Amino acid sequence: MGVVDCISVGFSAVYRKPAILIVPILVDLLLCFTPRISPQPLIENLTDAGTLQEAQIDSAGFGVAIPASPEESLTIENFEALGDLNLSGILGTQVQSYLAFPSSGRSGQAVIEVETWQGLMLSLVVFIFGSIVIGTIYLEMLAQYIKVGSPWPISEGHLPRLAVNLLGYIALVTGIYGVIAISCLFLITLAPTLLPIIALLGITAAFLALIYLLVGETVLFIEGLTPIQALKRSMVFARSHLVQLASLIILSAVLGFAMQILLGNLATYSLGLPPAIFLNALVMTSLTIAVMSYYWNHTERGGIQL
Repeated sequence: MGVVDCISVGFSAVYRKPAILIVPILVDLLLCFTPRISPQPLIENLTDAGTLQEAQIDSAGFGVAIPASPEESLTIENFEALGDLNLSGILGTQVQSYLAFPSSGRSGQAVIEVETWQGLMLSLVVFIFGSIVIGTIYLEMLAQYIKVGSPWPISEGHLPRLAVNLLGYIALVTGIYGVIAISCLFLITLAPTLLPIIALLGITAAFLALIYLLVGETVLFIEGLTPIQALKRSMVFARSHLVQLASLIILSAVLGFAMQILLGNLATYSLGLPPAIFLNALVMTSLTIAVMSYYWNHTERGGIQL
């Protein structure tokens, strides 16, 4: 089964079993109708503290104030933009959510501002935990469909173990990308004149990591392995299907990017948000099933025509 065939299988699966769209749609409805959680007060306190420190330095008698460089101004603007983050959007990072990330069509939403660092940490812990639980249910449903042709019933007794494994795998993946980012920053510090080359190397390393880690979560749920085992299995599988997985990533990225532009324009209309949520769930879930079905049909346990 080729890459295009797997994408076709993904869309066919959603057409035959639309119930697998329940989780991403419910997550988006939750994000749409519940208040937005914002760390704006904390960000303002930090920026105000920085402004006060600059004022104290100026008043100490150093005559001429040094204007901020464009890089510093850009950093401050980006820092202040953190206050616009919707912390509850973390709930949608493990499912194919439309509203988990900044998007059109959401306005007039109530805001709950987090004013303490303890509240910020508690919010992050709660939302990350919720995201793992929701993601476990969602990915287990898709894995069950790949293996037996039906998303039900979910093996409830295995959900806690799968959730722990998913959390561990995400931690491993985050660590890998963190090492790539830190290595690039270190090289840039040593040789700033080589910034374009280092940036290219970093992007290449990140893309290769994406290929080698692409089926990791699939292995985690289909094979029921531990995070380390799933990581190793994903890398071994990717070595044998490097070109095909790269093609799958590129096709999925192009299709996903085109859909985001289309859905972003659709969601600007008063009644456009519901179909945007549904179409996003349909397309992105189909692509997730495509990855899972590609792995399933190219392993010893595969061979089942979906």
